[in-house]
Amino acid sequence: MTATLELRPYGRTNEQVTVIGLGGGYLDKHSLADGIATVHRALDLGINYFDTAPVYGQGASQVILGNALEKHTEPYLLATKIGFLAQSADYRSPDALRSQLWESLRALRRSHVDILQIHLAELACWWKSGVSEEQLLNPDEAYKFTDSPVMEVLYEAKAQGICRLLGITSDHAEQITHVLRGIEVDACLVAYEYTLLHRNALRTVLPLIREKGTAYIPVGVFKTIGADRGQSPVPRLNEIQEGCGLSLIELTIRYLIADPCITTILVGASTPEELEESVLAAQAGPLPPDLHRTLDELETPNSSIED
Repeated sequence: MTATLELRPYGRTNEQVTVIGLGGGYLDKHSLADGIATVHRALDLGINYFDTAPVYGQGASQVILGNALEKHTEPYLLATKIGFLAQSADYRSPDALRSQLWESLRALRRSHVDILQIHLAELACWWKSGVSEEQLLNPDEAYKFTDSPVMEVLYEAKAQGICRLLGITSDHAEQITHVLRGIEVDACLVAYEYTLLHRNALRTVLPLIREKGTAYIPVGVFKTIGADRGQSPVPRLNEIQEGCGLSLIELTIRYLIADPCITTILVGASTPEELEESVLAAQAGPLPPDLHRTLDELETPNSSIED
C-alpha cells in the first residue's frame, strides 16, 4: 500500500485526521496479540485516529490500545468515553464519573487523552435524575444539558489537561441531534445511522453538524449490509455488488467518503487484514458517479438496530 490516506479537518479544531480510523470495539475478539498487531498495522498504514471505551471487551480494548500505543511517537489522536456505569445513579454522580475516567487512564497507560466523549449521550439518565439506564431522552423535552454532572466532569477534565477536546456519541440520530443543540462539543459520533441502507443521519444530525462545524464520525457502517458474511440480506444490493465486482466493504467505504461532512469512518477491525481492506477501499477514492447514484436509490426504511 503506497497511497496515503486522505486527511480531513477535525471539525473546527486545528487537527486533521485520516478518513479511516480504528474503532476499538473488537480488538479483543481473537487475542491480545491480534489486537496489538491490528493497532500496530493501523499506525503503519498512517491511521491517526483511535477510539475506545471502558465497556469494549470489558476493558480489554483500552488495555490493548494502551499497550500498543505506549512506545509509539507517531502523531495520533486517542478518544475514549465515559459511560456504561454500574447503576443509573452513577450517571448523575461526578465522583463515579471521575473514578471511571481515572480507571480508563490507568488502562491506557497515560495521564491524558485527546478526546473525551459521553457514551450514548441519548440516554435520559445523563440529563435527568430518577430514570432508568435504558430510557432514551425525549427530543421534545427541555433538559439542562450544560448544567449536568457529566458536563461538569468533562469541562473539569479539559481545564485540568486530562483531555483537549470533547465529544458525544450515540446510536440514535434524532436524540443526539437534541443533545447537540444544547451543548458545544468538538465531535459527534453516531453509530448505524449512515450506511448503504440506512441514512437517518442525513435528515437529522448532519444539517446541525454542518451548521456548527462539528466533527462527524460514523460508526457501524457495515452493520446492516452483512459485509462480514460477504452477502447482503437485501437482494438489490447483492445485484449491484455482483454487477460492479466490488466487495460490500469497498462499496460502503467508497460511497461514504464522497460526503465531505464525514470526518473519519471508524472501522471496528479485529485483525490487520480486516483493517487493510477498508484502507485500500478509501485509497481507491469515491465511487464512479453512476454507481454512487445507483446506491443513492437503495435506502430502505429505518428500523431499530440492536448492537
